[in-house]
Amino acid sequence: MSGLSRIVYEQDTVTKDRLNTLKTKGVNIVMTNVEITDGIYDRADAIIETGADTKSLGLKWAVRLGLMPLYQEVMSQTGADNRMFVRKAERGGFENVHKLFTKMAERSVAPDFIEIDTDVYSQIQGITLSFEEQTRMINSCINAAKAVNPNCQVILSTSESTDNEKAKKWFNRFQVSGGKPFDIICLHYELNSETFYDLSMNMSDLSRRFEAKIIVDISRQDNPASADIGLEDLDSAISIVPLDMGFGTVYSDKGLDEATLVA
Repeated sequence: MSGLSRIVYEQDTVTKDRLNTLKTKGVNIVMTNVEITDGIYDRADAIIETGADTKSLGLKWAVRLGLMPLYQEVMSQTGADNRMFVRKAERGGFENVHKLFTKMAERSVAPDFIEIDTDVYSQIQGITLSFEEQTRMINSCINAAKAVNPNCQVILSTSESTDNEKAKKWFNRFQVSGGKPFDIICLHYELNSETFYDLSMNMSDLSRRFEAKIIVDISRQDNPASADIGLEDLDSAISIVPLDMGFGTVYSDKGLDEATLVA
């Protein structure tokens, strides 16, 4: 189990003292939520400071791109005009992520990972996006990050953690539509004995089919210690993903504090 990554998701920026505490708990990756809005790069000092503190402690740093605020801003300008919305959202995603990552690079702070939540594209109210349009919007953010930091690994996350048919259909369509290469699939999951087998099968199939590492994200579950499946069981399932493609687990800050972790 020691080879698996322990990742903590922090909704807000954190102090260096807190980062030190996380390190003593065995955390080796800190994931920071960054709400992308127009001009985010001009308000990024706290984000960059968290990244610098994280890296200074020898931890890796992941940035979760919260894209909904940007898309809502764009929609307020374009209304329900699909073509205009996609064009401006694609351009806005690239420009804001690129300028943000450029500012990070100027301060010698480079995220090791970016995460994009694929579910956000089905949650945009008032706009129906074709799969090709979704792919263009995702690609714009990947291109922006990679243009500044080519070594940054790409995580694509989905809530389809137990429905293999839906999950593999999405990633298949993404690739067929010209989706950019990605490194890791992140499955948002809530520990449950009734769905645990389905999660295990999905991890195995997706890792082989798309040659991607697998993360299980339980950060939406406040108290994993109360679940009927233990963290040791989850670690075991991730560790046996074929070809050593099981990468690790994402915990919430609170969930990590309450969890009894396995060495």
